[in-house]
Amino acid sequence: MPCPATTHSRLRPDLLAVGAVVNWGLSYGLTKLAFEEWRPLPFTATRFFAMDAIAVAVLVSQGRLGVPFGPDFARFAGGGFLGFTLYQLGFVLGLDRTSAFSSALLLSTIPLFSLLFLRIGAVEVVGRRQWTGVGIATIGIVLFVWAKKAGPSLGEARLGDLLSLGAAASFALYGIVSKPLTTTYPASTVLAGSLLLGSLPLMPLGLFESPLQALTTISAGGWAVWAYSVVFPVYLGYTWWTAAIAARGVGAMAPYVLLVPLVGGLFALLWLGEGLTALQIVGAGLTLTGLAVARDWIRRPTHAPAVSG
Repeated sequence: MPCPATTHSRLRPDLLAVGAVVNWGLSYGLTKLAFEEWRPLPFTATRFFAMDAIAVAVLVSQGRLGVPFGPDFARFAGGGFLGFTLYQLGFVLGLDRTSAFSSALLLSTIPLFSLLFLRIGAVEVVGRRQWTGVGIATIGIVLFVWAKKAGPSLGEARLGDLLSLGAAASFALYGIVSKPLTTTYPASTVLAGSLLLGSLPLMPLGLFESPLQALTTISAGGWAVWAYSVVFPVYLGYTWWTAAIAARGVGAMAPYVLLVPLVGGLFALLWLGEGLTALQIVGAGLTLTGLAVARDWIRRPTHAPAVSG
């Protein structure tokens, strides 16, 4: 019988991944609520200014302020550009132009992009069970989102949808580009360095919206969502996600992103009082089943195949 410490150590990457996707799932509905008061670019620029201050404080406390500008500058900058500059622009501008459920559906294609990029680049071994599990879960997500009354219409193409899809591809590449850094630095350093470099282009963008956001008009609730978005979805969420992929690999952790729309749906159910249809329950069940298959929880072999990276 395995001891509790061993079991906890084995499950720790999974728990970190779940913690990250729960925060990301909540951020869809909360950010959409924030946009009732905030303009998208000032919202993004001001929160990243605050997160940069946290990143600098973390790097200084670790004695690693110069690390992102050292020999690994190109990888820190590349990860930051993909995971923050491009991803956050696609996420925020896409969410502003489409529904929260449409955005969640399209961003749940991150695991598909991840497995595709891993296969093309021969970065990690991608097994048949991962492809099968992600495929089953993706079908579940499609059912879950399209069963919602306010869901997207078939054949409808929008700029917001394209931006969300581009954000999914960017985030998938972020995990692959940043993973080698985790062999040298702790996850908090990788996150802080990538955040610092990747958010620099985002902050001036808040000045391009006209008229400029009048911050004095934001309510206490609007500022509360802003504060949540500074700490939880990006800073803590990305740190936990980076630690998870460092421990298990991008291919193994990527399927967890498929839980994001389910978390968003649960938020809508509990906070907004929306009901769940039978088809949504079926979709949620398929998503969880696909995740179990991809993570090899249904039938775990005696000797797990090695993952190269």
